[in-house]
Amino acid sequence: MQISDTGDLKNDNYLSNSKLSDENFELYIYGDTLSFQKRYYSSATNYEKLYVDRYDLKVIKSSDTSFVVRPVSFFSKKFFQDNPNLKFTKQSFSVNTTIRFEKIIFHTTECFGMCPVYHLQVDKSKQVKLNAQVVYKPRNGFQTDTATQGYFIGQLSDTTFEKLIKAIQTCNLRTLKMNNALCCDGSISTIIVYFNGKRKYFKTMFPPTIANELIKTLYDICEESGLTKTFDKFKIEE
Repeated sequence: MQISDTGDLKNDNYLSNSKLSDENFELYIYGDTLSFQKRYYSSATNYEKLYVDRYDLKVIKSSDTSFVVRPVSFFSKKFFQDNPNLKFTKQSFSVNTTIRFEKIIFHTTECFGMCPVYHLQVDKSKQVKLNAQVVYKPRNGFQTDTATQGYFIGQLSDTTFEKLIKAIQTCNLRTLKMNNALCCDGSISTIIVYFNGKRKYFKTMFPPTIANELIKTLYDICEESGLTKTFDKFKIEE
């Protein structure tokens, strides 16, 4: 669950489920009930009737870090496969400290627009390898920035590395799933994580909301890490 907007717009809110449905909703709060709603008009009624699908969750118990809810509407019960109660913990507090990070690899592709193309590797010693294949100048149309393209190496600062570790430990990595749909015109993200002697591989155009902080951190490393340009080319695992 992501609640970002409870103001006038109400529409920057998401629910996800184990079947990888990750949907946008308007959120209305009625007493102890969170009502995630889909509002739409249909050609069946000549676009004159407003339809409202309510995904209602009744708050049973809450604290500063978590809350327990009960699906109480037809749509919320179906969305959460008739689970009687659901517990949501604030992501920043849901830290899995048993994850021992070894290495992470990140690839992005071009899109129908100005999506940078990066090939990144970070290991447990904070060593970074980056092939910034395509980078665009900010506020300059489709003009590429040749100064920030190329091969780079370096080491992450302690602060950035700690941010990366926290993002990995708070994304439900052990059970994380991603929709493998690669259609449409967006950038495809590939993430390969080595941890605790295991390897997890993800490739998607539509990452789940819970992975947003990890992906944002990886982009930040590509764009702001102060790496050193090198003329020695290297290949990063795909």
